[in-house]
Amino acid sequence: MTSDLDTKRETPTERRRRRTFRVRVWIGTGCYLLASLALYQWGHGDNPWRIVWALLPVAFMLWIVVVTVLRVRQMDEYQVKLFFPGLAVGFTVSVFSALTLGTLSSAGYDVPNAGWPVALLGIVAWEFTNLLVKAPVA
Repeated sequence: MTSDLDTKRETPTERRRRRTFRVRVWIGTGCYLLASLALYQWGHGDNPWRIVWALLPVAFMLWIVVVTVLRVRQMDEYQVKLFFPGLAVGFTVSVFSALTLGTLSSAGYDVPNAGWPVALLGIVAWEFTNLLVKAPVA
């Protein structure tokens, strides 16, 4: 049986890929936070640089998307099979959160910083689903 031949431990290559992914995500997240602080500090008023400050955090969000896509392409079929349910649930929760907050806003309720709850709910749903399906640690 091949299951007796399979190792239960992570291979050095997989460990290196996971570590590289985590470092890249942390770098992107740190740069995103710094860019958001710069936007908060200098992104207001009539300064023409405010467009640059507003787009800078978006560049780091795109970086994290690219890093995630590259990581998914490195996964084997079984890891991908375990990875995507969490991604699908997180996306669905984010969409319904955005629609709910949009509906509340249309009804006249003031929802300040509505993007943050949408992102947080999506991330929590993604991670919770990953725990339920025992998805591999990215």
